[in-house]
Amino acid sequence: MTFISVLLALMLEQYRPVGNNHWVQRLMRYWIDRVPNYCDTGEETSAKVAVTVLLFPPVLLVVMVHLWLIYQLPILALVWNVFIVYSLMGFRQFSYHYRNIQEALKEKRLDDARKELSDWVGGSLNTETMTESDIVRHTLERAILAVHSNVFGVFFAFLLPIGPAGVVLYRLTLMAEERWKFGIVSPKLMEMIQKFRYLIDWLPTRLTATGFTIVGNFEQAAYAWRYHQKKWDTQSKAILIGTGGGALGVQLGEPLPQVSSAEALLLAESGDTPVQELGLIPVPAHLYSGASLVWRAVVLWMILLGMLSMAVWFGRL
Repeated sequence: MTFISVLLALMLEQYRPVGNNHWVQRLMRYWIDRVPNYCDTGEETSAKVAVTVLLFPPVLLVVMVHLWLIYQLPILALVWNVFIVYSLMGFRQFSYHYRNIQEALKEKRLDDARKELSDWVGGSLNTETMTESDIVRHTLERAILAVHSNVFGVFFAFLLPIGPAGVVLYRLTLMAEERWKFGIVSPKLMEMIQKFRYLIDWLPTRLTATGFTIVGNFEQAAYAWRYHQKKWDTQSKAILIGTGGGALGVQLGEPLPQVSSAEALLLAESGDTPVQELGLIPVPAHLYSGASLVWRAVVLWMILLGMLSMAVWFGRL
């Protein structure tokens, strides 16, 4: 049922994309915004209560519906699974901006590409003076993070024993962190949701990176995973963007600082080599390569899930 649910959800999303204004997404944002008003007092205990109130009722509701349908109406249980995955997984939740930037760069409309990137990322990134290469680099970085949180992370969360409830748990956590980071909650609550996000996203992050490594440039992706951790502010970003850029054979993130002669000499004496940049300078053609990389990774994981499902089915015969 897991394989069929994911396959149907992906097919349905391609036929009728789910946007950020879908009623399920709006309902989740409403819930995320209301919980701190009643639970957040700035203390550690209240932060734990707020996270529990945020996650436990929706997850419990989805689990109860899922279990009831499995025992009473198995066919509707499949429909329920597809509905949850379809509502919370989707390429189109980020591909609209990606495609517009791609088209703008293809037609040499740099100002339009800068504006589209600014609308996508928000005010945290100044795009006014960006070169074509900078636009491509930031677009790829943003897309890699988005495809993980909207596609692969949801995929792996659905494989948890609680099924569709795992998807709700995962997406609620990520959406809460995104919405609360703008200062609408206390530092204690923000710290608590970040810790929980790190915990729940630890394995999906590494599985997504593994997929990129397998279907892309293996050596460069593995090198970036191992040595480029310091280029980003969080470990998850370093793993995802590092392996994504390595798999594409393109340089992402800020350039590494040059090693001084003294440092190079010390490294040579110890038998080590300096960490170096790998890959090409980003160009618009890499945006097409990025889309291809994502689809290859999707096919890889669907094949593996299909093989696992077949093994389970044959094992029951």
